[in-house]
Amino acid sequence: MKKASYLIPTLYVALIFIWGSTWMAIKVSVGDTPFLMAALRFFMAGFLLILFQKLRKKKILPRWEDRRIIFALGVGNFFFGYGLTYWGMQFVNSNITSILWTTLPVMIAIFAHRMLASEKINAGSVFSLVGAIIGTMFIFNLQGATFDPQAAIGMLFILVSILAAAYPNVLYKREGEHLDPVAANASAMLLGATLLLCTGLIFESWHQLEFNFLTMGATTFLAVFGSAIGFTMYFWLVNRVTIVKMSYTTFLVPIVASFWGWVLLGEELSGSALIGAVIIIFSVSLPEILRLTYFKSNAD
Repeated sequence: MKKASYLIPTLYVALIFIWGSTWMAIKVSVGDTPFLMAALRFFMAGFLLILFQKLRKKKILPRWEDRRIIFALGVGNFFFGYGLTYWGMQFVNSNITSILWTTLPVMIAIFAHRMLASEKINAGSVFSLVGAIIGTMFIFNLQGATFDPQAAIGMLFILVSILAAAYPNVLYKREGEHLDPVAANASAMLLGATLLLCTGLIFESWHQLEFNFLTMGATTFLAVFGSAIGFTMYFWLVNRVTIVKMSYTTFLVPIVASFWGWVLLGEELSGSALIGAVIIIFSVSLPEILRLTYFKSNAD
């Protein structure tokens, strides 16, 4: 029991640092073939998880009865969620992308309200939703001198990708408690990778793929740590922590992501984007901080 009490916060913090570095790696690897590069990442990660399952002598494929969860994860999370994010990051910096992904808890809360009896929308959720909308408008900077229509379209695609990823996360929380997270992610990643590959073959050219040390190193890092290890850790934690609380990793990740984007890619936040980031992170985190403080004071 004591070991488990340390394991959960340790993995929670580790996940924040791992995923905080993935946005910089995506920006490095995306190039002009976002769907093909995303497909390569998830094919690599999926096969790594299959190998891991064989070493564990565990079942590789989930039960047929769980196909709805696997399909939702593969299509919603890995195909639309990451496919559209990769596409948008052709035009959007890694730090901005990580900040936009902090709206995930708000989108998850909306689905959780309909799908989970124990996690209903309350005043705090509404506060977060309004703050996320206002902060996003600042980041878009629609009337500012630095407004870039191409970047705005990229950010819009990223927001759609976040919405697509929210539903399967809540569905997994509701119906996937018995699932092996390794087997579930392996199947979902390979499904998503197949759809990404088909999309890339239609809209992109193999000749534009950049197989150099930098892009392949970044993709390998994303496959091993960001996907195979990261998502396994995430879904292991999902079954032990509330889904809304798990989604709050997204407002800690941008701190790490902005640091790496600044140090390695020279990315800087404009004044408007910085204001938007503060508004989003504040509005998403404050209700949870107040809730935890309230429960702690009552427990004492």
